Amino acid sequence: MNFWAIGFLYQEDVWYDLEKKEDSLDLRSTCFLPTQEMAQQIIDDELSIQYVPVKIEIESMNKGVWSWSRGTVSHWD
Repeated sequence: MNFWAIGFLYQEDVWYDLEKKEDSLDLRSTCFLPTQEMAQQIIDDELSIQYVPVKIEIESMNKGVWSWSRGTVSHWD
């Protein structure tokens, strides 16, 4: 399954939690959006250019614990 999350451009693996409206060090389901366009719209409307959409692939899920990988982010990789 693929989702999109909003990442903080200048610190690896810092995510924007849509429910709490703040940055989070944990990637949670409240960080997921269905499309890149939705992520970009939130960045444009509510955040700043310091955030980027990041593609998240859920590779497996077992008893509420998931393994995932993310797309490339130029400042992180």
